[in-house]
Amino acid sequence: RILTTCPTRIIDDGLISNYLEFTALLENIRISNRSGNISSALREILSDPDLSGELNPSIWIASDFQISDIRNHGASFKEHFRKINGRLICFPVEPVAENVSIASVAVAGQLFQPNRIIRARARIRNWNPDMRETPVSLYLDDQKLGQALLNVPGSGESFVNFEFLPSAPGLQQVRIQLSDDRLPMDNRRFFSLNIADRINVLIVTRKPEDGRAINRALNAQKSWNILTRMIAADQLATESLGEYSLLIFSNVDELSAAGRTRLDRYLDLNRSLLIFPGEECKIERFNALWADKYGFPRWRNIRRAESGQFLELGDFDKNHPVFNGLLRNKERIEYSPEFYRIPGFSLGRNQHVLGSYDDGTPLLIETPLEKGGGILMASSPVAGWSNLQLTGYFPAVVNRLVIYLSQRNTVQPELFCGDTLFLSPVRLNVQSDLSVQAPDGRRIKIAVGDRDPIVFDDTDLPGFYGIYSEGRQIREYAVNIPESETRPGFMSDADFEALIRDFPAKLDVFKIGQESKLQQMERSRELSNWLIILLLLTALLETYIGRNNREFRSKLQNG
Repeated sequence: RILTTCPTRIIDDGLISNYLEFTALLENIRISNRSGNISSALREILSDPDLSGELNPSIWIASDFQISDIRNHGASFKEHFRKINGRLICFPVEPVAENVSIASVAVAGQLFQPNRIIRARARIRNWNPDMRETPVSLYLDDQKLGQALLNVPGSGESFVNFEFLPSAPGLQQVRIQLSDDRLPMDNRRFFSLNIADRINVLIVTRKPEDGRAINRALNAQKSWNILTRMIAADQLATESLGEYSLLIFSNVDELSAAGRTRLDRYLDLNRSLLIFPGEECKIERFNALWADKYGFPRWRNIRRAESGQFLELGDFDKNHPVFNGLLRNKERIEYSPEFYRIPGFSLGRNQHVLGSYDDGTPLLIETPLEKGGGILMASSPVAGWSNLQLTGYFPAVVNRLVIYLSQRNTVQPELFCGDTLFLSPVRLNVQSDLSVQAPDGRRIKIAVGDRDPIVFDDTDLPGFYGIYSEGRQIREYAVNIPESETRPGFMSDADFEALIRDFPAKLDVFKIGQESKLQQMERSRELSNWLIILLLLTALLETYIGRNNREFRSKLQNG
């Protein structure tokens, strides 16, 4: 009986009685990546309910046994050994060292907008001992947009940068590709972008003048296509929030129970918030709402500058997407806004200061929420607090903040072959029809019921997985082989010997067509086992014969 590592394609042809049946069965097994590591493959096999009924199962693994698998997943790999009630038989195949691979592709650290250049940086790894001249290409929706010729040093790596301009907003399928070699699976790396054609923003205020400067700043640059609507805080309970990419709260420290419920449902969609304190905010009420309930920084105090005195902008994170490229290689902003009231906030776990006042007090604080994300600006663009509303800095920064916070779903987290997709009908705004299109063209229908999220784990193939509802594509995920699979280095005889010592009688290693110490050791162990069995049989036979002789002598003496 043979089980593949792909749970939806288990082959069970009963008892194999001869070599021809065995060969035919092997030919029908579909090779699968299953996360690209042996630990995941073992987990799938051991979870098969039929295997638990076997008294002494044998699990065969044919692999090149990359050493990175054992290093990265060593603890779980050995844990699987302890669970195996049988033997694991390893067949190391000859590794392929003639290979150039794409180890990773990075697109982080930038804002994604229509008609704006996107930068991608790929890391190319050379397994060969000598330098290789390698052409690297970038494709957008199967259209080749660029190619670079890269000299990758022997047993080393190099980087290549690409720039491209998406032709239109929407879902973008991007891949970086090498020429095929003996290991084609690591010659492609995929990533997906979903660039919005417009950003809908809702500004929630205590009074109209609280959000007026924010509204003007977001409408100052029409090319960024940000659409705004402004309401009072007591109207939030009746507002439909699903259409908004971002909510901005200015001078708000209380919400009704119905308003909080609306906000909770909005954050369930993995959306973001931008928070400004204000004149009417009471520190206790502000903390009860934003710090205690949603996890924003806790407001400690507020300082007021003496007449004629103020603070200016200090340092900021130049590598963060909000500020990356903002100053065009300048170190500081030439004409800083002036700040007259300085609220002080305490930082919590995982909260990151993006910018500060010139005395080091945090000004912009990024906060990962339990659901969604947020940024707090420790100031307000109103008279008496600052002159932010009168400077060019404020429209530039607040627009970048809005774009950054609204693109949480622009770049999906990197997924690997065998990973599980968790599809939430609530977040996807799907009522009934839901399906997944795999890279090989298969369309898999997903039953939508009470489950949320829905688990989808048929991700063996690298490539793009499109999520569809009612004939429209609503989401896309890029799946790649793990970065560890792009590294050279394979388990040696010494590595296998160490495993055999750790798990005697549970592990055998056979190198096909080779004579190795492992096989000699295995044969020695088998001979030792046979010798022990023969000695036990001899002792039992001597005991039996001796007892018969004593009985026979006793009968003779008794006549």
